[in-house]
Order: sequence, then structure tokens, then C-alpha cells
Amino acid sequence: MSEVYPQAISNDGITILSDTSDTEDQQTVQQLQKLISDAKDIGCIQSLSKNDHNVSYLTETKRAKYIDLVDLTPSDHVLEIGGSMGQHTRLIAPLCKAVSSMEVVELQAKFARLWCDQDGLKNVDISAGGASGVLPYDDDTFDVVLLNYVLEWCAGRADDNPHEFHRGFIKEIYRVLKPGGRFFVSTKNRFALKYVTGSVDEHSGIRFGNALPNWLHKRVRGSRDLGHPAGYLHSWRGLERLLKEVGFNNPKKLFFFPDARFPIYAGTVGGFSVNAISKPDRKQLSRKDRAALSLPTFLMVQLSNSIAFLAEK
Repeated sequence: MSEVYPQAISNDGITILSDTSDTEDQQTVQQLQKLISDAKDIGCIQSLSKNDHNVSYLTETKRAKYIDLVDLTPSDHVLEIGGSMGQHTRLIAPLCKAVSSMEVVELQAKFARLWCDQDGLKNVDISAGGASGVLPYDDDTFDVVLLNYVLEWCAGRADDNPHEFHRGFIKEIYRVLKPGGRFFVSTKNRFALKYVTGSVDEHSGIRFGNALPNWLHKRVRGSRDLGHPAGYLHSWRGLERLLKEVGFNNPKKLFFFPDARFPIYAGTVGGFSVNAISKPDRKQLSRKDRAALSLPTFLMVQLSNSIAFLAEK
């Protein structure tokens, strides 16, 4: 991984780095351009609604339960990696001193800038870039780094060995954190119940996907000429080991059910109770998530859809 920061230019209120994503298709680009254009005229939330663009995904505040687990303070300088369209940036900013948000897709970063501006947030800096895994910040800059459901995708943009790419990326996160700084990471579980029982893994395009041994995973994908995988997944043990190898102290497990994207429960493993999942909530679960509730808790955690840690430098 290069030690040289990507070059940056400023445009539309954001910093554009040289390592933005160029993988978005023309239809996606046109959709994002339309969203931005409408957002300037009628507002960001109204633009999302008008264009029927992931409205609940981008506006549902319950999706941001992980923020409460980090215990942000008014003096914290926060780095958010994978800020998307600003849906959580705007929730983080009122809780801390400053937010630096990075998003690999330039047009999404521009929408995030508009959304934060329309919310009157003055403590947010937004950058477009990050595909290289190099962070354009000095050592010991941030009190908190947030990486929420991003890690599984970012290696898919790299030509490197994905495991080594993740190692280098997490080293960068460790570098920019202040001593005593906190790192929150959530990602998909390689051994999620749905994968080990044969569901298609969207990151590899095959049944069982990342749950397969690495050698078999490569062989199956190679036989089908599927090209470069769209991401890389870890197990609980694998990610914990990687965090410790980089230098993080005693990563604390955090549990989300059914997953970290739309959590009904977010907290410690010990604080979870199956009985706390209401009947209405159970009705909204997938068949495999309902089945998970009948498992012993330790097995339910090992086969959970998401894995998450809060670690300290």
C-alpha cells in the first residue's frame, strides 16, 4: 500500500482525492446527478422521495443504533469512512466537535455535502476518495473512526490480495487514531447462517460464497469465470485476530440482530435476549433469521449476519 497521500482538488464544497471510484455504471451516475439537481431545488429528503431512491434505507434513524455504542463526546474529532450519501454523517455531527467523512463515490459525497449544508451543520468536512485504502490524514488525528458496513466492499475495488488489503487499510486507521482513540467496525459475517446453509453470497456470486474454504472459493469462481470478487468477508475470530495483529487492544464484541444495517437489537452479546424480540418484529424477519432465534445464544452469535467490534488504540 502506497504511503503517498492521494492528490486532492476541491469542488462543490468537497475534497476530491485521486482515488475515487470509477466502477459506477452510467445509469447510476445519471440517477445520482438527478438526485443532486432536485436536492438543490427542493431539498435532499424531498429529492429522495421524488425519485424513490432508497428512502427508508437513507432516512431511517434506527439504522444508526451503532452510533450510541461508541459514546461520542462533544470534544471528539470523528472520521467516518464510507459516508455514503450523508445519512449518518448528519446524525454524527451534532454529537461531536467535528466530522471528517470519506466516500469513495464522488456524486454520493456531493449529495452528502448538500444534505449536511441543508441541515445547517458547520462541523463537517467531506472528501471523495479512499479506494486505495490510503487515508490522507496525519498520524494521531482522530478520537474516533467509524467503519460501518464498509469493510466487506472496499477490498473488492483493489487488485491486491483482499486479506492483505484489509490489513493495510486497518493499519492506516490505527495510524490516524490518537492514542486511546476508539475504532468501531461492523461488517458481514463470513459464516452467517444464510451462507453456511447455501444462500448466494452477493460478494462472490455463488452459493455458500465466502463461507467456503478459500481454495475452494477461488476454484469455483474461477471455473465460472466470474472475475474479481466484489468484496471479502471475515469471521468473528478472523477479524478479531486481524485487529490485534495491527495493534488494537482487547477488541470488544458487539452484537446486532438481525444485522447491523437494520438492527432490532444493538449492544453487547451478554445483553441480548431472544425474549426481547417482539412478535411484530419477528414477523418482519426472514425465514433464516427466525430460525436463528431457536439456536443456543453462543451459536446464534457465531452464525449472525453481522460481526462488530469496538477497539481502542
